[in-house]
Amino acid sequence: MKVWWQRRSTRVRLAIWNGAAAGGIAAFTAAGFWLSGAAGNGWFPWLAAGAGLVALGAFAITSYFIANRLLAPVRDMAERTRRLSVKTLGERLPTANPHDDLGRLATGFNEAIGRFENAYRELDRLTADVSHELRTPLTAMRSVGEVALRGRDPAQLQDALGSMLEEIGRMNQLINRLLLLARADNNEIPVQLEAGLVSRVLGEVIDVLGRVAEEKQQRLQVECAEHVLAVFDPALLRLALMNLVQNAIRYSPPSTPIVVRGLVREQSVEIEVIDEGPGIAVEHQQRVFERFYRVDKARSRSEGGVGLGLAIVKWSVERMGGSVELESVPGRGSTFRLKLKRIAG
Repeated sequence: MKVWWQRRSTRVRLAIWNGAAAGGIAAFTAAGFWLSGAAGNGWFPWLAAGAGLVALGAFAITSYFIANRLLAPVRDMAERTRRLSVKTLGERLPTANPHDDLGRLATGFNEAIGRFENAYRELDRLTADVSHELRTPLTAMRSVGEVALRGRDPAQLQDALGSMLEEIGRMNQLINRLLLLARADNNEIPVQLEAGLVSRVLGEVIDVLGRVAEEKQQRLQVECAEHVLAVFDPALLRLALMNLVQNAIRYSPPSTPIVVRGLVREQSVEIEVIDEGPGIAVEHQQRVFERFYRVDKARSRSEGGVGLGLAIVKWSVERMGGSVELESVPGRGSTFRLKLKRIAG
């Protein structure tokens, strides 16, 4: 019986209490009037009226205490909400009875607080990562500049300026990527999905990055039929593939092939970027798409980037209604697979 009562909503329990109390008053009053009628016009009518007033007062007092008890969690929620701050995001509202309306309200509120807590932690981590990534090139530029000024050697000054320009370029790339992700989080980047030839975008990416691969004596290979059609935003698909191919060039050893392949499946078109680099261990394969996550944290910034490229890839593909997958074997290379909606053609 207790479990059944707890599973009833607050309005049902109030209705039952009020109905029972009102029924008791009605029964008591009816009994009083019946007795007065049976006994004649004596003092029974006054007794019945007095009993009704007493029952009515008892009903009012009982209803007040019942409502006060049932609504106590609401007051507790209001007080805890008033005290809510960044330092208390780890606290949760009590849910004495998760089955009634107030319990479901508290559960929903706790879930919202949990999302706020996760968002704040992500923002805090992002701020720390950005600060670190910006502090590193600034420190490097200051050190190089101070050494060059002390030496006053024109050749050394020229080298220092070259190093500074490289660091400025990396800072500019970081800032541009951060601005892109910030706009993406706010849904400020329009998406124009259209049916298009996958091979055309693959060719554009290879044309742009072919010279970069040649500098490392790598071979970029495209394997895609001319007639393959998919639904995508050309700018977003180009952005995703540029990041994937750049990563493949960065991590692959010299004189190795990098294959960009377009395949037609039953329900989708798959674009694969395959390299023969060091590969990624299983424990890192899901986290590499997180912002600022780097598998080898000891790797220098010039070699390993800042950990935003794959986050941009994931956002770009999902924004087009697709998905991204990773298959990798340490020591044998990686395959990044983009899945897009297929157009029969």
